[in-house]
Amino acid sequence: MAQERSEQQVLSEGSEVHSEPGQSPEAVTAGAVDQGRDAGTTGATATRVPLTDRAASRGGKPGAAAVLDAPRVKVVSFEFAEGDVLADHAARHPVLIQVIRGRVDFTLPDGPIELGPGELLHLETMLRHAVRALEPTTVTVTMLLPEA
Repeated sequence: MAQERSEQQVLSEGSEVHSEPGQSPEAVTAGAVDQGRDAGTTGATATRVPLTDRAASRGGKPGAAAVLDAPRVKVVSFEFAEGDVLADHAARHPVLIQVIRGRVDFTLPDGPIELGPGELLHLETMLRHAVRALEPTTVTVTMLLPEA
């Protein structure tokens, strides 16, 4: 059975929650975001991509499609049918995993957790894990790549 979810949950040693719920956006992003009318540039680009129905389940395994491939980030959308399994593996870069729809069980070294819509899971480099869909599910994996 997957661990119960809490509002803030540290899953492994070294993971930290850096802000309290309910803080202002300015407080949470201080030092990382320029704010105000003179902030940033108008010459950069924004990319909008659909995340669901980009691939199909492959008979017990999820389908995958790269939905964004940029210099320091790659986003892959996975489509799981109920019961599909992504066997033990480890990413060479830190990743952010987000369930767009559905529910999955993640098997981590510390034990399994259930992840659903509205939740984000950060995995450090080379952390072994496996995924099993509890129902039809779309998951995005954001790979945080080093500078080239």
